[in-house]
Amino acid sequence: MKSPSIFSRRLPIFIVILALSSQACAISLIDWPLFPTTVPSSPGAPAGPAATALPRAEVTFTVRLPDPLPANEALTISILNEVTGLALDAVDYQMNPIDAITYTATLAIPDQALVKYRYVRRGGAPIYEDTNLDIPIRYRMLHVSGPAQVVDTLNSWVDRTVGTLYGNVFGTVVNADTGAPIADILVTAGGVQTLSDSAGRFQLNGLRGGPHTFVAYALDGTFQTFQQGATIGENQSTPVEVRMKPAQLVNVIFAVSVPPGTQSGVPLRLAGNLIQLGNTFSDLRGGLSTVADRMPVLAPLPDGRYSVSLFLPAGADIEYKYTLGDGFWNSEFTSTGQYVTRRLIVPAQNTTITDVVQSWQAGPNAPILFEVTVPQNTPTGDIIYIQFNPYGWTPPIPMWSTGSNKWAYKLYGPLNIVGSFGYRYCRNAQCDAADDVQTAGESSRGHTVTPSIAPQDIFDTVQEWTWPQKAGSPTLIATDIPSRGSGFMAAVEFQSSYEPSTPIFIPNALQNIQAIGASWVILTP
Repeated sequence: MKSPSIFSRRLPIFIVILALSSQACAISLIDWPLFPTTVPSSPGAPAGPAATALPRAEVTFTVRLPDPLPANEALTISILNEVTGLALDAVDYQMNPIDAITYTATLAIPDQALVKYRYVRRGGAPIYEDTNLDIPIRYRMLHVSGPAQVVDTLNSWVDRTVGTLYGNVFGTVVNADTGAPIADILVTAGGVQTLSDSAGRFQLNGLRGGPHTFVAYALDGTFQTFQQGATIGENQSTPVEVRMKPAQLVNVIFAVSVPPGTQSGVPLRLAGNLIQLGNTFSDLRGGLSTVADRMPVLAPLPDGRYSVSLFLPAGADIEYKYTLGDGFWNSEFTSTGQYVTRRLIVPAQNTTITDVVQSWQAGPNAPILFEVTVPQNTPTGDIIYIQFNPYGWTPPIPMWSTGSNKWAYKLYGPLNIVGSFGYRYCRNAQCDAADDVQTAGESSRGHTVTPSIAPQDIFDTVQEWTWPQKAGSPTLIATDIPSRGSGFMAAVEFQSSYEPSTPIFIPNALQNIQAIGASWVILTP
């Protein structure tokens, strides 16, 4: 099986209308500056690497493996960053053996944090865990609430089938105050994940028998995270009752200063781990999980800073960063070239967060300005996107219009971790469908550019788009069309594939459908 850290797997978990688109033994205490690139944010004060650290809790992880490791391998616990990308900013900590199949590590983690992690075998290439049904595990989840001991049972590995017995977990998620079912709650145990349905029901399959941590998490944080230990019986179905308490919403104002020389007049976004902050909770192209179009855009202030006001759930663990692109491209770095991911435990009262972006660049390579002229027949209202291919195509990013069918995008980073890379243009985020004809299709490498110490300004021209395809002149034949009865359906059927960048275009698509006289939309996602 192929690792999701290298190969893109599209795992959409939302239905949307799409158009146009036991005893733990603590062997050692690791001094953990929680993810070397994580920056705590302080209300009303600059939040840089020197900001006051959040309170920490010692958490001991103990895991039982299905069989002993090969002699040349070590076991690590990998702490993951979904905002940047699960494959791109993980931090591994080696675990210590208790016996041939039991390992442990103690980490100091910010209190009230929601940690995403998985276990990895390290020797040659990393080998990740999967379920007993051979489904790769994106991550396990843990809500830290004071010192704790976590006992995990590892199901299987992606490189071989492990013949362990397994069971299932099932139940219903309801509002603790009203008893009403809650849909779209991310339910997970042992790394197996699912969403509750419209009646709040869920089932987790393929969990190896033994102890697991069961977590129910609201994608938007509007319910407090539910967590409890669960012992899974082999060849049995284990019921779990989940009652989630609604979280109070508070107004959080983010105000940020950007580095001198930042391109003026371009969208500055807030990328984060909640669905309203651009996280899709899925493996998108290139191993990324966030989408620029779904992130809040900050407004410029008279003093040169940028600001946005958001209602966020009190008590939620918010991981976030500022970006001129998405969670990977054009996101912020420290002055020494490290990724930045900030952390905020939302307080119970309205608050203002003041941050400072140190740099958009990592390494000595200078920014690259892409400027493109598109065909005159490009429909008014279309947005042009640029898509990058460092090791496979990543999600497209919107460019900004400079007028007269011209668009631009300035790429600051990360230009230190890629050599020559590909890029291409498309319409309305529909890359692979609405590409420049010169670089069309999934297999296209695109145009090639090589980062350099000297600034680059690249001028391109799109001669023609691939979609809609050209068609010959139709032959019109006069005919009598009988009138339809009142039950006649005039409908437009949407394409069934889901692309997380496209919901921004849905309102215009529905208006266009109404304008041509359709009265129904057919959706088969």
